[in-house]
Amino acid sequence: MKLLFIGKRFNTNRDALLEKFGRNYQFPLHLAQRHSVTLWLVDYHSKTTIQCSDGPLTITSTPVKNLAVFKHYLLGTYQTTQPIDMVIASGDCYIALMAHRIAKKLQAKFIFDVYDKYEEFGGYVRPFGFDLFGYLLKKADMRLFASHALLHSLGQPERDAILSNGLDANHFRPIDKLEARRKLQLPADATYVGYFGSMEPDRGVQDLIAAVQILREQGQSIELLLGGKAHDSLQLDQPGICYLGNVPFADVPYALAASDVLAIPYRRSPFMDAGASNKIAEAMACQRPIVATRSPNLTANFPQQAQELEPYLADSGSTVSLAEAIKKQINNRFLASQPDKIYWKDISTNINIYLKEIHHENR
Repeated sequence: MKLLFIGKRFNTNRDALLEKFGRNYQFPLHLAQRHSVTLWLVDYHSKTTIQCSDGPLTITSTPVKNLAVFKHYLLGTYQTTQPIDMVIASGDCYIALMAHRIAKKLQAKFIFDVYDKYEEFGGYVRPFGFDLFGYLLKKADMRLFASHALLHSLGQPERDAILSNGLDANHFRPIDKLEARRKLQLPADATYVGYFGSMEPDRGVQDLIAAVQILREQGQSIELLLGGKAHDSLQLDQPGICYLGNVPFADVPYALAASDVLAIPYRRSPFMDAGASNKIAEAMACQRPIVATRSPNLTANFPQQAQELEPYLADSGSTVSLAEAIKKQINNRFLASQPDKIYWKDISTNINIYLKEIHHENR
């Protein structure tokens, strides 16, 4: 098959192109092992057009700010000599609308990859009450969902599929804790509770800071090891917090490995409840003990592991409950089992079956 994959270049403070990060890069990269795939990344941040390749994957990144993305769209420069069979959109509703129009023009299948509840995005608008997200969900020949919550609330389980946020097997792997601390220049004898990633209020980082402070006031010798783009509401220059800044993606596995316990302190919200966080699978792949809140982000997407971790789960938004869970896990260092098919190679193989079925419909 000939596939055109249109995705967002920058997401969660990461660059899909330069860091080879996330589903907007790894999914088309693995599909390119079986099909002819062109990756078109829409860049909302920089002003430079980039054309390159990664093995069999052909890549073009076009900025919005200098209108290069619209030139690429209007002139049809995404086309190749072979007819495109399928257009896959991943990123937001505006990217998906463009993909839908291209698919219609080329008489190709339109696949809508939904990895978040896009109607909850700050930039989502309903001009004259028109629901673009709902329209695109109806027009798609198939929908891929990052989480079970999204599939069951927005999709058709008998027709659509789960496309989990997968991992690069060469990147996320067990690393010796002392080796990781030497690389990050951290003391070997400290006890760290780690969190790495976005820090918006509904991620629960403020609750985590308060929970660690409770334990320190009780005499626990622990510190919070943080990495990611700090939110303005957080005060990180206080005792008991070691802030590494926005850790480069290449160093994230070392930050995970340097932690004695990894925390996933998510609060409840429509956006977070519908999500599928990579942090959970990353922690398990790196074989680190986990403390988490009882969020559907964990319980719906990893039900077996959530059951195993029940003694180390806290009530969302409760700093006291979170502190108790951390204290238990610091003492026990319990490892949850690793889920099946968390790597992109396995995930793309599974999704390829669905794509082939859609491709052969009505032919």
